[in-house]
Amino acid sequence: MNKKMSFEEADAKLEAIIKKMENDNLTLQDSMEEYAKACELLAYCMNELEACRGKIEDINERIEKLKIEGNVADND
Repeated sequence: MNKKMSFEEADAKLEAIIKKMENDNLTLQDSMEEYAKACELLAYCMNELEACRGKIEDINERIEKLKIEGNVADND
């Protein structure tokens, strides 16, 4: 992937490839090329999701730390 794209752009491209592979009568070579592109996009999306998961975990840890210190009201 040569340019930084958003998760949403990568997801849309992945969806388009899937539809193309399902609906078009592709040659074996074209199918393999599309599959390779899809794998790259999927890996990119998974990495983006994992990065977001890490950020969410960091935020949750900070919230828990603040709760322990008594700086955040617990509304439960």
